[in-house]
Amino acid sequence: MIKGKNSQIILILLLAGITVFSIFKYLVSLKEKHDLTARLNDVKEEVVSLEKEKLNLLQTLEKEKEWQKKLEEENSGLKNNLRANEERALGLKAELDKASTQAAALETKNSALKAENEQLKKDLSNVSQEKDALNAKLSSITELKKAMKELRSQIQKVGKQIKQKVIRDKVAEGSGNRGYVVKDGKTTFPARIRIEVNPASNR
Repeated sequence: MIKGKNSQIILILLLAGITVFSIFKYLVSLKEKHDLTARLNDVKEEVVSLEKEKLNLLQTLEKEKEWQKKLEEENSGLKNNLRANEERALGLKAELDKASTQAAALETKNSALKAENEQLKKDLSNVSQEKDALNAKLSSITELKKAMKELRSQIQKVGKQIKQKVIRDKVAEGSGNRGYVVKDGKTTFPARIRIEVNPASNR
């Protein structure tokens, strides 16, 4: 009987041990399942986060592509502007060279005009001096009377000489020429006598 009871006790203890071990294993498995579930949830959250990050990266990439395209367009425009500015700069340089040449020519012409102006000033000064001298001479009553007296004397002298010559020629040639002295088919007696009196200029 004792042996049978011991066997039962051993069997019960064995079953109890198996039960405790099974419960322990179940608890361990339950804990592992919980940990795995938690880990799976974490992984799912990480996947969702990675998906969001991927979406954000794709959006950023699209924006970067748009920016790159815009920058390429701006770069192309800047290149065109640069080319146009270079052509404009060349044109401005040509105009500047032309303007420099014209400025040099104008400077030379200006120097010549200055020299001519100085000469004109000198000539004007000389003319002014001559004018002043002439005005002073003509304003003098004594000089004016003297000039008129000399003019009358010259007219009388020339008239006498002409008359004497006409008389001599008439006597020598006869009166067939109507009182005019003819030489080589032309009259030597002038039809009009013009006498000019130029006052001496004081320089």
